[in-house]
Amino acid sequence: MSQIKMNKILILYYSQSGQLSEIVKNFAKPFEQSDNYVVTYANIEPVIEYGFPWKGYNFFDSFPESVNRVPCEIKSLDLGDEDFDLIVFAYTVWYMSPSIPSNSFLLSEQAKRIFKDKPVITLLGVRNMWVVAQEYIKEKIADLGGNLIGNIVLRDRSENITGIITISYFLFTGKKDRFLGIFPKPGISQKDIDGAEQYGIIVKENLEKNNSENLQKELIKAKAVKINSYLASTEQIAYKRVFTKWAKFILKKGGPGNPARKIRVRIFANYFPFAILVIAPIEYVFFLIFAPFRLRSIKKDIKYFSGVKLKSNF
Repeated sequence: MSQIKMNKILILYYSQSGQLSEIVKNFAKPFEQSDNYVVTYANIEPVIEYGFPWKGYNFFDSFPESVNRVPCEIKSLDLGDEDFDLIVFAYTVWYMSPSIPSNSFLLSEQAKRIFKDKPVITLLGVRNMWVVAQEYIKEKIADLGGNLIGNIVLRDRSENITGIITISYFLFTGKKDRFLGIFPKPGISQKDIDGAEQYGIIVKENLEKNNSENLQKELIKAKAVKINSYLASTEQIAYKRVFTKWAKFILKKGGPGNPARKIRVRIFANYFPFAILVIAPIEYVFFLIFAPFRLRSIKKDIKYFSGVKLKSNF
């Protein structure tokens, strides 16, 4: 069993709306309340901020760089000696990929120094699709020499179409109230945000017992990760067969903000809601029809995506 002594905790995150900031602060409470730990919060900052709430065009203009994982320029983090006993990498998902600022840090020279030979926990605040992004993050952590020992996913619990409506309202207005007074509040519920503390307790207790190898099993028991087999299957197909092609199509006309790509961005902006509201429900029907014939594969995927090991050739 691996022996890990926990003293210095680094929490890396980029929070555009502030929701993820609240999640990481709650997660870290058990460490903050102990004299045996020093917690360092490091907010990843793009040189040119994306802004919140989003402006409509800017939201869709960020699509190709998100999908192709093209980094933006970020500010260097002042982290002292850069030597930590545990790294918590918290991130959100943009277009089935880690947010551009989050990914930009992972591609930086500073990340190479910080992650090498360190235990890492990923902490996600998402709507409902995240497995493609997490597979990429697993790969990057491994490339950096880090050791992923735990994964926690806080998500919007709304039904898919309802969630699309409420999160769109939140992203473009910045308001987290009930849209039209009839829809649920958008994003991750306050109960779940506050409840992130329970996962901090589990992490702290397991690491103090030198039980890092079984940490993810304990987190799964506490429902820190829940896999929706339909969404996991759908996003893998959509990312590879649809998103990458659209991203390539737009990038042929230049980088972010390039006027030459405006028409293509606007075409995608019209296609995107059509795909969600029309194509996705049709795919769901086919998934239900064929699911009984894929039970073994579905169970295998649920087990895999709940864990922290990296699948080869994903």
